[in-house]
Amino acid sequence: MKSYTVKKSAVPVVLNAGWDSPMWKDAEIAKVDYHFAERNTHGHIPETKIKMLHDGKRICGLFQVKDQYVLATKTADQQMVCEDSCVEFFVKPAGDERYFNFEINCGGTLLLYHIADINTKNYDKVAQSDLDTIERYHSLPHLTGGEITEPVTWYLGFAIPVEFFSRESGIAPELSGQKWTANFTKCADHSSHPAWLSWMPLSRCRFHLPDEFGELIFE
Repeated sequence: MKSYTVKKSAVPVVLNAGWDSPMWKDAEIAKVDYHFAERNTHGHIPETKIKMLHDGKRICGLFQVKDQYVLATKTADQQMVCEDSCVEFFVKPAGDERYFNFEINCGGTLLLYHIADINTKNYDKVAQSDLDTIERYHSLPHLTGGEITEPVTWYLGFAIPVEFFSRESGIAPELSGQKWTANFTKCADHSSHPAWLSWMPLSRCRFHLPDEFGELIFE
């Protein structure tokens, strides 16, 4: 099993400080580079990485995607953002029998469920009032106005309040030392050159596989 350590920041994390900024420079890099040859038939494999930090009050992530054929069409939270150029943070907090799928397109639109079994539609949609507490940073516009066909590097950041997980999953509010499970993924289902990528080497091209998540350790 792969393991990722979320380092603790001594100051509040700034999402748009920059990938190579002092804020983010010491964060571990996870490469989202496991791809499914049977599905990624166009030969377009966007270089996707993520860094994560926590500051005690928020769990923060910053994706960097060196991409092409980029699309953002969804404007309202809880729309099917996986059809756009999208990055995803799947996470199962310690002690929770369910997991979360933070799916965010390149324009910052979010889909989020609390899932027991996606196959039987046994999940709860997270309320908009909770989605509004999740800070998002996106380097591309909210809408791309069609597909961006030339190469482009884009960034997507998120900051999730620890209080959200405490309320929904019953975790202790002190993150340091906790061990969860998680996965990072990238997709673009309705792009002209779709690609499906994962941090964990999954048994099949299916991201809703909580038994195959890696380890997430909070410093």
